[in-house]
Amino acid sequence: MELSISIPLSIREARREDADGIYQLYSSLSPEDLYMRFFSFHRVTRGEIEELVKGGDHVTLVAEEGGKIVGEATLYKDGEFSLVVDPRERGAGLGTKLVQELVRKAKEMGLREVRFYTLPDNMPMIRIGRRLGFKLTFEEDEVLGVLKLDHHS
Repeated sequence: MELSISIPLSIREARREDADGIYQLYSSLSPEDLYMRFFSFHRVTRGEIEELVKGGDHVTLVAEEGGKIVGEATLYKDGEFSLVVDPRERGAGLGTKLVQELVRKAKEMGLREVRFYTLPDNMPMIRIGRRLGFKLTFEEDEVLGVLKLDHHS
């Protein structure tokens, strides 16, 4: 018999001290996961993670469970965002929750829309887009998801 233990999940803005946890999250990704995220087999450097937690032209959110970073989402001031979820945490709605929180942040920032680019094979991201009402445009080598923001809700 397998016991399911519920560990509280929190989503919050990233802090500088989260850099190691975010780096560990990216380090846990397979080459295929990295390809889905970056459109290439790109290994993230510590310097790139330091930029994520700095802020400036973007806001980075982390999902933390039991002291471990299990998801990261970054929203840029132009409305584009990216998302990474720990492979062991996928399928439970964490990606959707992170994107919902990014949409809330985007409204606070006064953005008119948010958007993502993904590969046609990235069905989890496409499902999140559909679930949250993004208009999806399928091209041969990428999918664009756009959500117009209503600032009255």
